[in-house]
Amino acid sequence: MSAADLIGRLEGVIKTGKGWRARCPAHGGKSASLAITEADNGTLLVHCFAGCQVHDVLGAVGLQVGDLFARKDLRSMSPAERSQLRQAAMLPRWRAALSVLVTEASVVLIGANQLDAGEPLDDTDLTRLRVAALRIFDAQEVLHAR
Repeated sequence: MSAADLIGRLEGVIKTGKGWRARCPAHGGKSASLAITEADNGTLLVHCFAGCQVHDVLGAVGLQVGDLFARKDLRSMSPAERSQLRQAAMLPRWRAALSVLVTEASVVLIGANQLDAGEPLDDTDLTRLRVAALRIFDAQEVLHAR
């Protein structure tokens, strides 16, 4: 769906710097409390400053949340384009896995330093160290996934 498809279903639309403002169809009102922006990837971002939920806003104009996302026709893409799309989809998972590794490596380091100082680990510390190890293994699985 393009921004024009959504904008055409709204009332009181005005162009703003990066998008549009309109009257929210979910709660009515006279002010332009609904913000619409198109992301770089074609996804439409919709926010009602009066607090309406996105699914309520879209339902009021006969749309669903899935309609906000740009659809890719994988059959018309080259193998290189499909590969690039798959890699782009993996980036958030890879970033999250790296963040887990940083956090859990810190936990392991704290435990190692405590043991090096001759201080025993209590049951809570041992449990947390085991959780850290499991999370590190999970992050490894994410990073090795293809």
